[in-house]
Amino acid sequence: MKTSEMVFEYLKEQGFCPKVDEDGDIVFKFQMLTFVYFEDDDDERFFRFGVPNIFQVTDDNRMMVLEAVNELNTMIKVVKAFVVRNSVWLSTESLLDGTPQLDDIVPRLLDILFHARLKFAQLIEE
Repeated sequence: MKTSEMVFEYLKEQGFCPKVDEDGDIVFKFQMLTFVYFEDDDDERFFRFGVPNIFQVTDDNRMMVLEAVNELNTMIKVVKAFVVRNSVWLSTESLLDGTPQLDDIVPRLLDILFHARLKFAQLIEE
């Protein structure tokens, strides 16, 4: 079974309502945020969750956002914060072994992303 199929089934079993988007990625809601599991056909053991569009970047706030992104990247392990088309995104990236235990991986990564979103908001407000 492909990793994306395992993730989809796991999310359904946990009560999420996952959907596959036009890119083949899995989209679902958690704690009022939209999460995405990004499919990587070239590397089945690469595992990436993301939270897109958490903050809009403008010419006026760009430097503040980049400083907050940089600080967040140094503070929270596994998280990557970055700007995509004038919007801040968060992601976690991991490498899986041959028999991944999603019960061990998914809740922790979702929790890390959720708390990274909160920390980013704090950094922006400072």
